[in-house]
Amino acid sequence: MQQQSWRIWLVTDVYPPDCGGSGWSTHALARVLLNRGHKPHVIVVEPTRNGVTRRSFEEIEIAEVGVRAAHRNPWRRLGSHDYTYSVLSDYLSRRLTENPDVDILHAQHLHSAPPAIHVGRLHGLATVVTVRDYWPVCLHGTSWWGSAECEGCSVSNLTHCMTEYWNWPRPLARLMVGWSRRRLGTRQGAVAAAHRIIAVSDAVRRRIEGELPGARLSVLPNMVDPHVLEAAAFGGVPTSHQAPYLLTAGKLVPTKGFDLLISALAEIGHAPTLIVAGDGPSRRDLEEQSRTLGVATTFCGWVGHDQLLRMQRDAHAVVVPSAWQEPLSRFVLETLGLGTPVIAWARGGTPEIIESGLNGWLVDQTADLAAALSQLESPARRRQVGLAGRARVLNTYVPDVVYPGLAEVYAGAMSEAGRSQDDG
Repeated sequence: MQQQSWRIWLVTDVYPPDCGGSGWSTHALARVLLNRGHKPHVIVVEPTRNGVTRRSFEEIEIAEVGVRAAHRNPWRRLGSHDYTYSVLSDYLSRRLTENPDVDILHAQHLHSAPPAIHVGRLHGLATVVTVRDYWPVCLHGTSWWGSAECEGCSVSNLTHCMTEYWNWPRPLARLMVGWSRRRLGTRQGAVAAAHRIIAVSDAVRRRIEGELPGARLSVLPNMVDPHVLEAAAFGGVPTSHQAPYLLTAGKLVPTKGFDLLISALAEIGHAPTLIVAGDGPSRRDLEEQSRTLGVATTFCGWVGHDQLLRMQRDAHAVVVPSAWQEPLSRFVLETLGLGTPVIAWARGGTPEIIESGLNGWLVDQTADLAAALSQLESPARRRQVGLAGRARVLNTYVPDVVYPGLAEVYAGAMSEAGRSQDDG
């Protein structure tokens, strides 16, 4: 029986080529849909421009909706909706009114999901939302603020959060608690209104369900195609970094825990050079920490996706520290798919990917990291773990494994949207 071809709008906050792992996961989704006969179209918010521009990337058509004016408007930023809401909902409504050739609106992120779900329901479309971090229950999407994991949105915690977020005195920040709860309520209402909700890991599902009881979440992980990774990674020139080296990557912010990694390497005292790919507000502090502790570290700034894949391919090992509960790291999945060993902090969804000592290593303290690095000194052991990591991806995260569950979610959303129209 031939499967139906769906017209799907993927509405998102970020999209390649200049983005992090969540954007590349959305792109992987778009390519999988295209390759299976569907008609995906990407709509992405663009905070640095106004107006609408169109482009394509690897056969996917993209509309960029500029929200710069809304981002700079203090009333939009203080409203109960996130600042993109009105601009994006107006754009979606206008396009659907002019040409309603859409079956499913699949929202991907914090800023784009609430307006997409709202407009989709108004137009009788099937609506799906993927929750890639903790934005329905945390203003910042991280459940981590200041210097520690957040234990929930109590008045005290929200006051502290608003103090840091707005850089206001605590009594004044206390006035923003009501605002923060209204904004979270708007997001949660949008999630609840979607016909289907996808969480990228059990860790995300547990966190969301803990504060949104009754939310019907399906767990579908990010998809990774090792053949696509290899075409990008092995088709380029070798990296300029001298082997052996350890690689870590991501936005240089406290939640990523790069300071934990540098401190641990300093305690160990002997390890290959650490390469840090990425940029962000913590870079200067991390550079100073590396110098002070005497850890051989190269900060190479933000690098393109294909270049990063080549660096992952050639690394002695990839090390992924985390201070927050990492939802489901695409960086980990891609590295495993390339057959490079991964050492990762046991946080969030990462233990769902790695079985420590078999297809990678999970660490909680310096001694764990030291033990993993010691095992990697054996070429045979390194190859064994690398092959097991690749097998893990092939058995669990490739499109042929994940897509049937996605198709079931889409079909369920379409069926429920149809019933809603009949009832109306």
